[in-house]
Amino acid sequence: MSHELYLSALALALTLPDTCGKAEYPNEDYNGVRYKNWCSQYVITDRCDSPYGQDMPYLNEEIIYSLRNCLLHQSIPNVEQSKIHESRCKVDKFELVITGEDGANGDLSMVAYGKDMNIVRRELKVHISHLCYILCTAAEDYYKNNKEKFDFIKYSIEDDRPKTFL
Repeated sequence: MSHELYLSALALALTLPDTCGKAEYPNEDYNGVRYKNWCSQYVITDRCDSPYGQDMPYLNEEIIYSLRNCLLHQSIPNVEQSKIHESRCKVDKFELVITGEDGANGDLSMVAYGKDMNIVRRELKVHISHLCYILCTAAEDYYKNNKEKFDFIKYSIEDDRPKTFL
């Protein structure tokens, strides 16, 4: 992130659960199921089970997967509320936040209540650097502990450009 390529870093980090999900669930045909299951098991460590946060949205596997789809397929760094099934994570406003090195990490959520304490609005702000960090760290740890599961990755890249001599 030192070169301030936040969306590029985020796009690449959001692809890591694709590969790790394929390694962990090789017989699952649907990529979305693999992706969300892997994130649920290895990335999401805080489900905000506190009674004070029962209504608060949080960064769950559906939000990460929706962000991945929106960013990679539509070039829009947002989430689609209709793709989120957990009601408290159906956010009305989603924001990505860029902070300096000393800035806050994690995510910030907000709930607005109306008459009779009914929820009228949910918001979630996610720090890009933190999301990249948790995705990359989870993928690195998973790979270190499961290298044998990645034998499906077979490729080669050949440099066919003409060589120049000095």
